[in-house]
Parts: sequence; C-alpha cells; structure tokens
Amino acid sequence: MRGIYPLSAGWLFLGSPLDESWLGDSFSPADWENVDLPHNLLELPFNHFDERSYQKKGCYCRDFETPKLPEGGRIFLDFEGVAVSCKIWLNGRKVGSHSGPYTPFSVNIDEAVKPDGLNRLIVEVDARENPGIPPFGDVVDYLVYGGIYRAVYLRVQEKAYIERIHARPQVGAAAGSAAQEARLSVDVTMGGSDWSGAKIVARLAKNGAVVAEAWREIPGAGTEWERELRLDFDGLSEILLWDIDSPELYDLEVVLQIGDHDADSLKERIGFRDARFTGQGFYLNSRKVFLRGLNRHQSWPYVGYAMGPGAQRRDAEILKRELGLTIVRTSHYPQSRHFLDACDELGLLVLTELPGWQHIGDSAWKDQALADLGDLIRRDRHHPSIILWGVRVNESPDDDELYARTNTLASTLDPDRQRGGVRNFRGSRLLEDVYTYNDFAHDGGRLAIASPASVKGKSKDAPYLITEHNGHMFPTKRYDQEERLAEHAKRHARVLDAAMGDSAVSGAIGWCAFDYNTHKDFGSGDRICYHGVADMFRIPKYAAALYASQADPKIKVILEPATLFAKGERSAMLPLPVEVYTNCDAVDLYRSGEKVGRFLPDRKTYPHLEHPPVTMVDFIGDRLDKEGFAPKDKELFLSLASEAMKKGAANLRPAGKLRFLRLALSRRMKLKDAEALILKYGMAWGCPDDVFELVGILDGAEVARRRFGADASASRLELAADATVLHVRTGDEWDTQRVTARVLDQYDNPCSFIFEPLRIGVSGAGRLVGPSEISFLGGLAAFWIASVGREGEIVVKVSSGRFGAKKLSMKAEIAHDGQ
Repeated sequence: MRGIYPLSAGWLFLGSPLDESWLGDSFSPADWENVDLPHNLLELPFNHFDERSYQKKGCYCRDFETPKLPEGGRIFLDFEGVAVSCKIWLNGRKVGSHSGPYTPFSVNIDEAVKPDGLNRLIVEVDARENPGIPPFGDVVDYLVYGGIYRAVYLRVQEKAYIERIHARPQVGAAAGSAAQEARLSVDVTMGGSDWSGAKIVARLAKNGAVVAEAWREIPGAGTEWERELRLDFDGLSEILLWDIDSPELYDLEVVLQIGDHDADSLKERIGFRDARFTGQGFYLNSRKVFLRGLNRHQSWPYVGYAMGPGAQRRDAEILKRELGLTIVRTSHYPQSRHFLDACDELGLLVLTELPGWQHIGDSAWKDQALADLGDLIRRDRHHPSIILWGVRVNESPDDDELYARTNTLASTLDPDRQRGGVRNFRGSRLLEDVYTYNDFAHDGGRLAIASPASVKGKSKDAPYLITEHNGHMFPTKRYDQEERLAEHAKRHARVLDAAMGDSAVSGAIGWCAFDYNTHKDFGSGDRICYHGVADMFRIPKYAAALYASQADPKIKVILEPATLFAKGERSAMLPLPVEVYTNCDAVDLYRSGEKVGRFLPDRKTYPHLEHPPVTMVDFIGDRLDKEGFAPKDKELFLSLASEAMKKGAANLRPAGKLRFLRLALSRRMKLKDAEALILKYGMAWGCPDDVFELVGILDGAEVARRRFGADASASRLELAADATVLHVRTGDEWDTQRVTARVLDQYDNPCSFIFEPLRIGVSGAGRLVGPSEISFLGGLAAFWIASVGREGEIVVKVSSGRFGAKKLSMKAEIAHDGQ
C-alpha cells in the first residue's frame, strides 16, 4: 500500500552554492542552520531592500531512514514547490532537477536509496531570475522568492500503482440545493507494472458514509491498453450541489486491488456544480452570479512565499468571510493547495492561471510554459472552486501559435471547464471561451469601465470578465491622508457599480487584495506596491469595507465610515461628504448626544451596487431646531451649510449665493451670522464634547453602533489572534496564526497616527516569524506565530514603552484529519 512520509521538518540550511565535497560520506554539516519547511533563503526587511539580495544559491540537507519497501516497490521524493530551480542529490548521487517556481514535481530515487539505514538528501536551490523560465525574461511586477517554500514528502509505492486520477463530476440543469441530474466519471492513469488479476474500485463518500461505488477490472495479460481506464458511476440521484453559499464536498477514493490486497489508493475532494460563462453573465447552478473579486499574491512580509497552511487558509477566509468576495484570481501563477482547499470549503470561486507577466520567451520558454500549465491543471482540476483556467501569460501580446497550444492542452486535460486568458489591450485574438480583460479605464473621472463591445472587437458575442481594475491607478497606503483612502474606496465602488450595471459583464476582479513587495521598476520607491484594499499584513483599508459591505447583513453587519471625524485631517478642514460603507438599510447620526438625522444608501450615485454606501452631507440636521428656523428656512440653511462644508464658503456657486440671499431676506440674517452657526453646529468649534455616533438600522431595528471623537487619545494596547490554536503535524509543514496588536482610543477605534516601536517575545511551543522589533503602522501591527513541531502552550508578549505590555496565550496541538 502507498506510504506517505512528511519530510518538511528537520532540515539543515546554508546560504551557499553546493561544494562537491559535501557529496562524500565524511561530510558533516555542523555549522549549518536548523530550519523547517516552508523556508525562504533569506529573511527580508519589510521594505526598502534590494530584491537581488535573495537571488542566489543555497543548500538544504536532510537525513532520513529508508522506510520498509514492498517487493519490487518504488520510492519517490515529492516536492510541492521550489523557487526558482533546484538540483537534488541522494547519498552523493544526483537524482534529479527541476526548473520553475510554482509547480510540483517528483523524483524517483529507486537507484540511489539505501535498502535500509540512513540516507542523506541534499538540495541546491538557485533563486536567481532565469530568463529561460516563466515568468522571467523581462521586468516582472512581483517578486519570486527563493527556497523550498512548500512541503516535501517521501512516497513509497508497490510495483503497480495509480499514477493519477481525473474526477469529472457533472450536473445537468441544476437549481436549488440538489442536482436534478448528476454524473461522475473517473479517468484513472496507471503506473508501474504487473496488474494481473487487478481491479480498480472507486468510492464516493459524504461525511464518511459511502453514497456510490464503481469498479472495473484491469485488462489482463496479452491485451493492449494505454494504462488508462474510465469508471462511470450510476444512481447519483441525491447529490448535493457545491455552491458559493453551500459548498457541499464529497470524498472520492480510488483503490487498486490485486487479489485480496489493496495495493494503492488515491483520494480527492470533489464537488458537483454547473459553472458557465455566457454572453449574458456568469451562471452557477442555473443562477446568475456577479463575480465580485480581487487578485491575490501569495506573499507575506519578511518570508516571501514561505508561509504555512494556516496563513494560506486564512487568506481565503479573509477574502470570503471578511471581504464578502465571490471570486479570487490567483495572480499570476499556481498557488498553494492549502489556499485552494480553503476556497473549496468556503465557497470562494477561483480563476487560476499559468505563470507569467507580459513577456513571452523563445521556443524553450514556451515549452516550459506549456509544461507549467499542464502541471497546474493536473494538480488542481479536482477543485470545484476553480471555474476558469487562465491559459495566456498575463498581459502578453497575441501569439496564435503558443495560445493554440495552451488552449488545446487545457481542453484536453480538462474538457469540462472553460478557458480565459488575461489581456490588457482591445481587439485581441480570442482563442479561449471567455474574453478576460484588465480594465484600467477609471482614473477618477466619469468613465468607470470601458465598453465591453469596444474591447472585444470581433469577439462581440464572447462572455466578458474584468480581471483587474484600479491598483496602480491610485496606490494608497493604509496610513495615507484620509481623503486619499476615501477616494481609493470610491474608485472601487464606481467600477463595481458600473460593471454590475452592464449585463454583458460577468464580474469585476479588482487589483488587488493585499499590498506586495515588488521590483525596483514598480511600487512606491520602497519595493512595495500599495495597490491592495488591505496592507501586506492583511489589515484593511477603507476600500476593504466597500467590498465587505456588499455581503449579506444576515451573515455580518458592516458599519465603517471613511473618516476619522477629525477636523484637521481633510484639506482646508472641509469635513463633508463622508461615505459610510454599510449593508444596513439606513444610518442614524448623532453628534454630542443629539440626533442629526437619518441617512439612506446613495442609490443615485451607485444604482447597481447591492448595498451602496451611505453618503452623509450634513453634520447639523435636527440640532438646528433650537435656533427657531421655519421648516423651509431650515432646509435652505442646511443645504448652504452642506455646500460650504464640502467646498468652502468662498467657493459657493452662484446658485448657492442666491439661496443665501433668499435666506437673508427671510431671516434678516447676515453672512457672519450664517458662518457663526456653521462654526457652532457644523464644525463644533470649541465644543468640549464633539462625539459622533453612527447607528446602523436594519429592518427597523438597531444592529450596530460606532463612536468617534475629535478628542480621541491613545488609551490602551490590545492583542488578538486570528485563532489561538496551531496545528502540529509530525514532520510536516509548520502551521501559523496571525496576531494583531492595536493601540485603541477611548472609543475602541485604532489610533491612526501611532508609529511607535514595539518588541515581540515568544516562548513555549512556538516561534516568531520575522523580526522581534517592529513598529506600529497607523496604530496597528501584525505578525505571525509558527508552530515548532511539538504540543504545548505558547505565550506571546508585546511591549511598548508608551503603552506598556500585553500577553496572549496560544497553544499548539496535534492535528487531526480535516484540520
């Protein structure tokens, strides 16, 4: 039977090229560093570093015992990801190599492994950017970090084994929670030899209970066959559909039986769903779904790509549960299986693509791109969350010869899924099923998206998906001035609203989810692209609240104003207007304990958003009643005050000046009297208790309340973990959880101008990922805690000279199946 042995723990590392003397029996790496996987060649600063610093060679070494081998059995090393290329030696003998940073590969070590005893494995990693390997060959707007940054396993198999399986679940016309018609076929590719008397048995299970079974005998001796069989399931009448709201998953196990002996088995999780792009939008199980999404890079501060399963899964949770997305694009390369597994479980749709960025290389480069695409599809085609293969190099020019090959390969390997290919120019030759386009038409003006018809050219009837927008058009730091952060959010809102208003647009995937390190040619001069709706630490900006507010309030209520309510934060101290991102029906505003009024979603500006932002244009409202205004005069004064607090009194339009003249005649009011009232009620100049309170109203009831004050001051330090348990898997990848430190004011809001240093200490069964001394960025700081391979308590202590110290207790536990 197949045996899988994790080899991710217990490595030694040296940041130097291979010395051939290390291949001898006498080599003893005493001065090497102890590391576990995933691992980055170099711990990097947060920003302002030279990307060439990690583009070098480094070596990894690990000893392992030979497991018991079956007679005539095979033994392999399985690598899930090594960047950028590597060479592998076992017991002094070279056993393999690999080029390409994103796809898995296997190395057969039958000839080099010792029958029993200790084996020495050495891997030399070359992290230099090789122009012959995608995505390299020209400039690239992201970093490809070096190291063995995904898991490694030892795999033992009998002489006859299952090489791979391809599950093809299908449903007919589907609506609701159950399939009206479901089918499942499984293509099985055999490996090894001697299948006499063997059969393949496939079982489909739900929550541990088998719901269907199929089997087939393997052709006997003397027959000619190509090591491929198909099994078809019958009687799938009660299959539950996988959907974004109810992601029902099934376990498929395929077993090779030789006589009474189970010689091998493979398992995959699958889902039954019908996903289809059309010229009228995207349909999931016969229901039209607008694809609201963001692009994701798989990188983190300090460690690049080298993050464990917990952080990978947490990204999917942030995108689905906190930002309310329906789709994510894995830009611009295959990403972690842990991330995709979480997308399956959460109901987050995925567009994934082959590695590359704008550049197409020579024939060898193209062959490598084809190989990468094939490896991507074979690895990930069982994921129900994936609805589209990206078969073009992102933003590359048309290349009919190359893209005919990629389309043919994708349709051959997975004929049940549609294909797209992301371009950034109009009238591109369409060889795919879906015209996927990076639309950067919006620059803050009236045009939000380009006309799909003008983009598609001759492919006018093709389905259409916007795969990037915003991003570099308006980079925004989380600690930028409030007006820039607010405009950043409004730009995303405008594009989403326009896309939702065009029935020909299947969706809009913004650039991007999280800020990321980049090459010197991009970013803000410090090697960071501040394009995300959240920063590199996954801490949200106002634009994140726009996405979160589009989710169902029954799941999570959002009430986030795009302001600090601080008089001097905005230009010329003009506080209006204020957008409140919310999925409530209305927002009541109180000031200094007095009600200003009720504000409704701005459906005039955003007619197509599910939940338009609430735009507040009045900070005075009913508080003016004490001045004895007649109703018409009150309405007139409030309109003038709103205009003055948006543009300044000196910039009133002629119509506004005329309205003031009417008010002056009615109230015998002088200009200085009006200005005094605006200062008193609108600006609350000198008011000792100028507190704003927002109340979210849903179905007539209060569901959320937030308070903000101009007198906000730092009051306390708080620590919170995304989860307090880290999962330990013996010998496998280390797990991670994020911890966030916040300096809060008396209203429980982060103090947005705190940039003081803090020190992090970790003791017990965990360790800190990254440096122990960092700084708050706008009152917030985040870091990751990793498991160290044993159970026990983890104590995290954060201390700051001004705000004292806080402790947080976590624990590491042995993982159980499904964790």
